[in-house]
Amino acid sequence: MGKLAERLGDPARAGIYRVETTEALEEASALNGYTLLRVRLNAESDVGALTRLAAEPSLDGCVALISGFEAHFRDRAAQRAALLAALALAAEGWRARGARVFVAFFDPDRELHGLAPLYNWHKSRSRPQAGSPRRSTTTSA
Repeated sequence: MGKLAERLGDPARAGIYRVETTEALEEASALNGYTLLRVRLNAESDVGALTRLAAEPSLDGCVALISGFEAHFRDRAAQRAALLAALALAAEGWRARGARVFVAFFDPDRELHGLAPLYNWHKSRSRPQAGSPRRSTTTSA
């Protein structure tokens, strides 16, 4: 969990990503004291709100968790591309002004190939946490 919280604290990493699970992101957002915005894309007004969010000049310490993009953009490839382009442009601005803003698309099926994962949850699950006892692989008869 510490690595993700550190990543969210680094304004140089502000941007748009995909996540396969939400629990670690929710926890890391809370640890950093960030606002966690949940946006469920199911109407054009939701896309408009997300576009306005991207243009907000005073935004900092914020994570937007987006769900429902699969169904919403299924037959709207041009709209999806336009939204991702607007968010990518906004991310450049966030990084330039040192704002810690992250947009994470909930993508358990890995459909957004063009977006980097925010973290590798498979890798983080396999490592014991600091202070946790390691399992012994030795068995006794």
